[in-house]
Amino acid sequence: MNYAGHEKLRADVAEVANTMCDLRARLNDMEHRCRFDSDVLVERLTRQTLYRANCLFMEAYTEILELDACFKD
Repeated sequence: MNYAGHEKLRADVAEVANTMCDLRARLNDMEHRCRFDSDVLVERLTRQTLYRANCLFMEAYTEILELDACFKD
């Protein structure tokens, strides 16, 4: 264990990683339900926005996963 005295921090990082995993699944689900070639403008805009947000989110999620991996039990 490499985080003695920082158990609360470890738990918080793990909680953030788990929450981000759930949010990623939700974003992916929403993104796949909308079509980029839809005849409905709002659906196309939603798909485009979700795609871009998901790309940005993945950068942050990757950073959190790397931080989470630094804690050794």
